[in-house]
Amino acid sequence: MDNKYKIKYNQIKSDRRAVKRSNKRSITGEEVIFIFEKVLECWNTIRIFNTIIQTNPNSSADKKIVEAVSTGNCKVYPNELSKEKYDIYLELRTMVYNFHNTK
Repeated sequence: MDNKYKIKYNQIKSDRRAVKRSNKRSITGEEVIFIFEKVLECWNTIRIFNTIIQTNPNSSADKKIVEAVSTGNCKVYPNELSKEKYDIYLELRTMVYNFHNTK
């Protein structure tokens, strides 16, 4: 019985942490994918930021957040995106890491 409650507790804790961190990030998983794509196309972060703001004025993106995400240091959780989009995110994230490591 003790193990059953521990597993349930860990799952609840993991879900709560995912929600907290995704809210703290303040941009959507779709915007993270967009940023990764544009970094791989060698766009400047200010250009990426301006494009996000122009296409979605209600976005809570900030220039510093865009700069942080553009390094590949951003975690999107599987419950934020569909399975296909999440797989694309994982591929793009490794490509962005490799892009910055080869510079």
